[in-house]
Amino acid sequence: MKIENNLLNISMPQNDRVQEPSKAQSQALGRTPSAAVAGDGVDLGSQAGLVATAQAAGLSDRASITQSLRALVQSGQYKVDTAALADSMVSAAQYGD
Repeated sequence: MKIENNLLNISMPQNDRVQEPSKAQSQALGRTPSAAVAGDGVDLGSQAGLVATAQAAGLSDRASITQSLRALVQSGQYKVDTAALADSMVSAAQYGD
């Protein structure tokens, strides 16, 4: 099979620098030149309310668990699982957890 070079219209950049698209190309792609220069970012927009709701849901569960643990400790009924504590300490020392 013969490949003819004149059929391949591939242009190589003149240098190793990345070139910004022209203003016309940016507008055609729905971008503004300032957005390309500003950097990366995330816009949650309407999702911010969902994130706040998810965070608030965890807080009420955490508060009730903390309250029940506090009551057990104050009454003297809380028992430490020494084997689990030892395993956790060894794991933290080995792996930095």
